[in-house]
Amino acid sequence: MLTLVFGMIDFGLAINRYTMLNNAAREGVRAASLSASAAEVSTVVNDRLADLKGKVSVTVSCKTPTGGSCGSWDTGRTAGGIAVVTATYQHSWLTPVGKLISPQLTLSKTSEMRIE
Repeated sequence: MLTLVFGMIDFGLAINRYTMLNNAAREGVRAASLSASAAEVSTVVNDRLADLKGKVSVTVSCKTPTGGSCGSWDTGRTAGGIAVVTATYQHSWLTPVGKLISPQLTLSKTSEMRIE
């Protein structure tokens, strides 16, 4: 019974953190679509995840209006293209039950939005 309760706690917390990561990536891509710099986008994402312990990795890239890669975000973005923000977080388990599966869980979320 205790294993079941600890499992629900660990996986519930992981789902909660994944949802937070999803929302933060969406806020970051919204800022990127309005021509924020990569540093500003990273700040937006990290501000949304301030409650999480640990480091959040943020990658900002873009696609051209024809679908190709535009290179560096700060120099290659063009109106009509697609902004792509990926946020990655290393989730540490709270109880020993999660650690039976893996020492850590990598949570990653990618969001895309048209550049205005």
